[in-house]
Amino acid sequence: MNQTRRSGYGKSGLATALALLAGALAVYKRIPLTNRIGDNGNAYFGMACDIFLFFFLLCGYASQTVVAQMAAARCARGQYRNTRRVWNTAIFYAAVSGVAGSVLLLSLADILAAGLLRTQEAAFVVRCMAPFVLAASLTGAFRGYFQGMGSMVPTAFSRLAEELSGILFMFLLVPGMAEYGKKVGALLFQPDYEQAFGAGGAALAFGLGSLICLLLLAVLYVLFQGSFRRRERKDTGKATEDYGSIGRRIAGMALPVVVTGFVMEGSFILDQVFFMRLMPSGTEAAVQWGIYTGKYRILASVPAMLAAAACTGLIPSLSVSFSGMNAGRMREKAFLMLKLSAALSLPFAVWFAVMADSLIPALFTVGDMETAARLLRTGSVSMVLQALAVGTACILKGFRQDRLLLAASAVSLILHVILLSIFLGSLGMGTDGVIWAVTGLYGVFAAIGIFFALRAGSLRGDWGRLIGIPAISCAVMGLVVFLMNRFLSALLDGKVLCLLCFAAGTVVYVLLMLSLRGLSQRELKSVPGGGALLALGRFFRFY
Repeated sequence: MNQTRRSGYGKSGLATALALLAGALAVYKRIPLTNRIGDNGNAYFGMACDIFLFFFLLCGYASQTVVAQMAAARCARGQYRNTRRVWNTAIFYAAVSGVAGSVLLLSLADILAAGLLRTQEAAFVVRCMAPFVLAASLTGAFRGYFQGMGSMVPTAFSRLAEELSGILFMFLLVPGMAEYGKKVGALLFQPDYEQAFGAGGAALAFGLGSLICLLLLAVLYVLFQGSFRRRERKDTGKATEDYGSIGRRIAGMALPVVVTGFVMEGSFILDQVFFMRLMPSGTEAAVQWGIYTGKYRILASVPAMLAAAACTGLIPSLSVSFSGMNAGRMREKAFLMLKLSAALSLPFAVWFAVMADSLIPALFTVGDMETAARLLRTGSVSMVLQALAVGTACILKGFRQDRLLLAASAVSLILHVILLSIFLGSLGMGTDGVIWAVTGLYGVFAAIGIFFALRAGSLRGDWGRLIGIPAISCAVMGLVVFLMNRFLSALLDGKVLCLLCFAAGTVVYVLLMLSLRGLSQRELKSVPGGGALLALGRFFRFY
């Protein structure tokens, strides 16, 4: 039993490590891209990415979650023939909806770019991304299948392969296409063509990365079929589900997943539509949006990415505890998710706020640095709330409360639209208004989600320690980083200074969290990588 548990923790730790590495690469790739295509190109690329994400949300986003849940439920009962039927229905659904989404996006590229966003240059980037809606939809179905079989490793490994191949293609395609766009722009007297074609090259590169990922998953699927067919021959299920009922169940389960995904990720399309429609049109609006999406938003997504990587791995064990009516274990896991969300997001938010003026010039070499640094400071609260929203969403998924998740998503999305209208339309606050509207979105979602989680799971815990210990640790860490940044900025190179401040801040924060026992020994043992922190705490006699 202990060996099985250690094996499970090992696989979970590997999947988490691969997911974090893939996330780090996803953030990194935007830095050299921004330095090559500038704020204008970032605006075109960001607009195209958000439009692509909207179509993917409609066509294939739910496949991964729905297939994983339905396949896992049938495998747990030994119904492997029905699992096969779920897979057949899901891959058919993903293929049909993916083709429809790609064709529709390709057809509407000019209308969406010029009519909706008032930025004709983004149409070329959208067309470059359109064919890959199909690839992304099929990839989601494959990942859901492997997760339903009980393994997160293929998903994490495929994401890493996707990011690595995407970066490789980016370095190959972006310079050549940008140079070609520069020549075309010179002939047509369109100076922005260089950035637009460079962004198009990035779109093709990342799309080709998704194709590599899809091929890898397809190969793993074929290799896995021998083992799965042996399971099918031992099928203990008596009833065979018809494809119609499976299809209806997939559609019903997809709705809350799509709406929640739209709130957590797809609401960015609303941000850019409202921004481009309500702010004065022209190059300046595109530049401001490029700063927001290509500099601020990329860095601001880091805390939520870490919270997602930590909490997603705890969902299966939370679901098992919920199904087994193990109330104590269920509350412990759910509270741990909230604690991890706060403990991971607060230090990054503080570090970004303190180091913004040094960090932005250290990472980026072109464009407006002061505006990006100001946005990073302004959005520090939003980063924490987004991570808490991710944590509460994971809790509700673990409790299998899809309706409550849907309700929280709908309310927060409506409020988000209202805030965008006020901050952009009435007050004309620009990108600062977008950040405050996003802060309201995640704040309301987290508050409603925690309220629903309290009702569904009767959560109890030391709420003061949940926020208090990370807040105290962050305050001390922030003071140390501030003093280092102030007194060493004239002596060290910007990149070296940022690395040194990050290392020092991390050491101070971790030691304070351990000394104040922000996470118990039992909690550290439940988290991938927590064993190393526990050993460190015991070395310093904190535990």
